[in-house]
Amino acid sequence: MTTTRKYYDSLIDAFIRINKSNVNEPKEYFEAKSELTHLINRILKFDLFPLTFTNDFYDLLESESIKDFDNQKIKIVNELHFELIECLWTTRLRFGGELIQYISKIKIALLNLDIKEIELFEKIKTEPIHSYFPENFSFKSNKEKTQKIKEIRAFSKTGPKKKKVIIRKKDYTNLENKLVADISNYRGYIMEHYPSLSENFSFCNKKVLAYITEAMPSDIFEFRIHSYFTTNGDNSVKLHHQFYDFYPSYFHNLEEITDKFAGAHIASLKKEDFSFRNPFSISNIHRELTEIFIQNSSGYEIEEFCSFLLKCKGYKINEVNLSNDIGYDISATKEKKSFAFEIFHHKSRSVAKIKSRIARINKTSLEMIPAFIFTSFPGDEIYKILKNENIKTIILQDLIREHFEVENSQIIHWYIKSKIPSLRIKSNSFELKFQGENLISRLKKCIPGEKNWSEYESIGIDIFSFLFKDNFKKYLSEEQIENNLKNHRRDLMVNNNPSDLTSFWSDIKRNYNCSAIIIDFKNYSSKLNSTNFFSVSKYTKKNVGDFAIVFSRKGIDKTAKIEQSELFKNGKLLLEFSDSELIEMIGEKIIGKDPIDRLESKKFELVKKY
Repeated sequence: MTTTRKYYDSLIDAFIRINKSNVNEPKEYFEAKSELTHLINRILKFDLFPLTFTNDFYDLLESESIKDFDNQKIKIVNELHFELIECLWTTRLRFGGELIQYISKIKIALLNLDIKEIELFEKIKTEPIHSYFPENFSFKSNKEKTQKIKEIRAFSKTGPKKKKVIIRKKDYTNLENKLVADISNYRGYIMEHYPSLSENFSFCNKKVLAYITEAMPSDIFEFRIHSYFTTNGDNSVKLHHQFYDFYPSYFHNLEEITDKFAGAHIASLKKEDFSFRNPFSISNIHRELTEIFIQNSSGYEIEEFCSFLLKCKGYKINEVNLSNDIGYDISATKEKKSFAFEIFHHKSRSVAKIKSRIARINKTSLEMIPAFIFTSFPGDEIYKILKNENIKTIILQDLIREHFEVENSQIIHWYIKSKIPSLRIKSNSFELKFQGENLISRLKKCIPGEKNWSEYESIGIDIFSFLFKDNFKKYLSEEQIENNLKNHRRDLMVNNNPSDLTSFWSDIKRNYNCSAIIIDFKNYSSKLNSTNFFSVSKYTKKNVGDFAIVFSRKGIDKTAKIEQSELFKNGKLLLEFSDSELIEMIGEKIIGKDPIDRLESKKFELVKKY
């Protein structure tokens, strides 16, 4: 039995125990809650699979009161039932051939409630998003309930039986030897060429654990390779000689591990010969090297790198910069045409700054073709502005990718290797990269809709902290704040004590009396309309300020944009960010670019209308 299955089955057992408890035996009820608390804490401690219980649920588990027992119990049952069903979706757990059996098991566990409790449960039930074989239970007698349990048990037997997978010891051993050899070559290459950067590579100087799991296609297994930071210098490589037929989605632990995640590769493992595409190839090392270089480079170092890449494309870089009078970073010629390149790495790229730069370019009489190079995507708004002004937009990764596509990554390797002695590695660069990529993964996996609001809120809180925590002298936040009347509830409030007195945060503190920053999370599956958007303005109060941020999945529609303009006209500044924008901002943060420009740009778009 896998660790994942053991804990999930234990949650179902705890569900049964809670359902059987009653007010006449409070000891059993409190022991059941204690057992459930212990299970949830361990699942979260070892990061075994996602759980999205609300704060109210945890408060009920901790409560030592049996006042209003029936309602307390059914609220716990409702949330636990929802989580057990949702865990069976692929964004949480992966397994095959047992859906009917597990759904039946949960239904029978639910029917340990008495008839009156079942009636109360049905009144408050939170319907799972992925509701498999849904039923509404209503019984006039215990005989009816017993008959239903018999029907569910019969239905359970209709599900396909789990096929036992047997992997020979020889195959495990050969695969482990291959993995050890590949990672050894990977580490050897890194230590030979970039020893000072070794800690920044995902599988170098880390503990590596690998697992064979089920996969959707019938001819392959999934090969999961995880790496972990350790405090004892353990850099061992181990393949678990066990087939994992019940396991978590990406990227959660498959066993009880407290070490911090450092990286992961997911490969397809052919059943016929246990072969897989080597994720530790020299080409992949060069990809990782490039990411490390960009993340830790200064503006000048990126400028030099861009010059090198442009030379590779046939541009002749002018030694005397012909564009100095208008402040370009690189001037070059190609096919009798003159080009002027401006590099945006850590440089401000707010809409206001970009438009100001364009205005200056348009005033010059130089016959040069302008182009802007960005080390991360600047956002659709800036991309459209540049396109309308006939300024070419180049993403640095596109220049790099061309060399990998023609299997010429060695040229990138030699260039970066020559620059390593002067490269200043940020102390937190590796952790920042993994943290950011994990947030992007969590955001993409979170399903829009009311039922997953708690999960989206949790991700949003972590994203805001990741993006902006460094902007404040001391990061103080509080989640899910209610006012005294219990009628307004915002998801997150952050104390506005900016470390830079000239920053955006200082500006809104002065101009919008913003002593605390309100962030609201809208997990809607469509764009926010004016009503959805306006509701956030209710959180802005005299003692808090007239500023708020909205994270939404799809952005806002035309009616909401009109509402946003009206609110701004009346002294309230509300900014919103969609998933795509948040992902772009996370990418900027990873490479050391402060994403505060995005806030400046959003504000400027409102200001320019008045």
